[in-house]
Amino acid sequence: MEEWLLPFLTERNLFLVEIKFSMGKKIEVFVDSDTGIHIDECAQVSRFVEANLDGSGLVPDNYILEVSSPGMSNPLKVPRQYKRRIGRKLEVLKINGEMLLVQLVAVHDDRIVLTEVKEEKSKKKQKEDAPKEQKNLPEFELKYSEIKRSVLVFNF
Repeated sequence: MEEWLLPFLTERNLFLVEIKFSMGKKIEVFVDSDTGIHIDECAQVSRFVEANLDGSGLVPDNYILEVSSPGMSNPLKVPRQYKRRIGRKLEVLKINGEMLLVQLVAVHDDRIVLTEVKEEKSKKKQKEDAPKEQKNLPEFELKYSEIKRSVLVFNF
């Protein structure tokens, strides 16, 4: 499916994040762009995928197709997703089991550049303990192959 879907997405400045096949009938296609994706674009992708799957023999006649963006709480899967998130906090689980709370500094084809983020204290405790200047933490690199899961951290 990717071989005929990728050119269609590229023409529209979209990219494929993931295709999931589940229960033999359900197909989930996650697409994104460097500036975000609109529901109308998801509908276009859905119509294109349906037109290519219907009658192809690749899927059962009564398949269920869902096309959407990956969502803010889903793990980042492909390098292009990271580019939009420069400056954001991430929770990264490395392949070796180590969990990191980091800020994304830069993105490369094979790795990302990060700084460690210290756990924030309560606001009252921060006022009591906070020095006037914050130390710049050293940057380090992490290859995509070292990452098991990476998700955005939201502060409310």
